[in-house]
Amino acid sequence: MADLASATYLEYAESRLREAGERGERAMSNGYAHNRGELAKVASLIWDGAMDVLSALITLDGDSPSGRSSDLRQYARQVMTRDQYSLWRDLARLHNFQHKPNHSETVFRSSCRGTASLLELFNGRLPAQLQLPAECWEWLVGI
Repeated sequence: MADLASATYLEYAESRLREAGERGERAMSNGYAHNRGELAKVASLIWDGAMDVLSALITLDGDSPSGRSSDLRQYARQVMTRDQYSLWRDLARLHNFQHKPNHSETVFRSSCRGTASLLELFNGRLPAQLQLPAECWEWLVGI
């Protein structure tokens, strides 16, 4: 099977992040404590969207993404500065939240804000014609 093109990965990322935004804003408006299960699904969509963007970047670098999150994390570590890579912890918290939604609302919100910054950095590495619209991740700052 042929590898997916970077534009295809970015279509997936945009779709997932937009869905996460719609679901996340709805869940938060109904109260964090009562909607952790739905927010865990949102966290999953955010994680998947970020992995799609990384896969697009790897493809643009001429490599074929393996699909393993550990390889994608390693790629991010290689192409980012230490300070930029420190934002990975926020994305990782959301990944963990999708499996065990026990973070406090403060930690969840903080992780969303850090992940918004990380997605902005990833997006900035893309050629202008492939960059995602900012509204795909900006909602994370206000969640």
